[in-house]
Amino acid sequence: MAYQTIVNHLGAEADYLLKHECKTISKSALQLPSPDFVDRVFAQSNRSIPVLRSMASLYGNGRLAGTGYLSILPIDQGIEHTAGASFAPAVFRPRKHCPAGHRRWL
Repeated sequence: MAYQTIVNHLGAEADYLLKHECKTISKSALQLPSPDFVDRVFAQSNRSIPVLRSMASLYGNGRLAGTGYLSILPIDQGIEHTAGASFAPAVFRPRKHCPAGHRRWL
């Protein structure tokens, strides 16, 4: 998307949003993503070697591998894994909520 297109979408607030400079956090305090993100940021912590290895594995796989970015998306498990099903068992009635084709196990 071209810069001018973004400016047009933002309208009157374009200058405010695109030229903002944070006054509360300095740029030097930010840990920007990079291929060595786990080594540079987490290795100096008190995390154990297995935890660091797992984190490196997460950051090193998928489409974002080696970028320093990590994206973990939730998976919709359906109504049986919702808070209502967990904390109020009477809310989940399998025969009511499950499609007819999936009722053979009920």
